[in-house]
Amino acid sequence: MKLEPGASMDTKDVAPSHLPTFLLPCPHCGQRMAITAVTPAQFDGVQSNTLEDVTHGCPQCGTTLIRTVCPLYGDARAIAQRS
Repeated sequence: MKLEPGASMDTKDVAPSHLPTFLLPCPHCGQRMAITAVTPAQFDGVQSNTLEDVTHGCPQCGTTLIRTVCPLYGDARAIAQRS
């Protein structure tokens, strides 16, 4: 799905989430999305050394969402993986 610049996407009225940022509710149906891929972020065809694209997919309606994040390193990554 490709939106034209300035276009908006229809969404149902979904309450704001109070979940941690890695537990995202689907903006379309409200179901919890699952992480389906983590890849290095790319800008104009150049791969970033410091950012990752985290792809979330909704198992109920198929909506896909990509977030660009700064990954955790060292102790912070080890603590996050224990959860």
